[in-house]
Formats: sequence, structure tokens, C-alpha cells
Amino acid sequence: MQRITIAKGDGIGPEIMDATLEIIKAAGAQLEYDEIEVGEKVYLSGNTSGIASESWDIIRRNKVFLKAPITTPKVVDIKV
Repeated sequence: MQRITIAKGDGIGPEIMDATLEIIKAAGAQLEYDEIEVGEKVYLSGNTSGIASESWDIIRRNKVFLKAPITTPKVVDIKV
């Protein structure tokens, strides 16, 4: 059984990921997964990269990362 990392993302991401996982399961793929948070929620919590360092550890361990769409945060204070 292959273990992968998934991120459902933001906006329509969770719906897309749920449908994708259903298709993968129906196709008979033998997968287990660890879910991580990425995107706007992580960004708004103060992590400007949008992904926690612990999440990188999980991705590195599983070696496969399936990610749904994420929101690009709007940056208000841009200095040129």
C-alpha cells in the first residue's frame, strides 16, 4: 500500500480533492494518505509561505504530494 500526502486547498479545492480521491479509489489504487493544510488558512495564521514546516516533513517522508487548488493571498502592502 502506497502512502501519499494530500492537501485539499481552498475555495473549490476540497470538492475537487474529494472527487479525485473517489476516482482513485474506484480505479482500485491501494493508497493511504496523510492530509496537510496549505494555502490561505495557513497564510492568514501568520505563516507567509502558506505551508508549515511540519507539512514539508510529511511530504518528504511520503514522497508523493497530491494538491488541490489553493487561494493566492492578496497582498495589500507592496513596496516597490
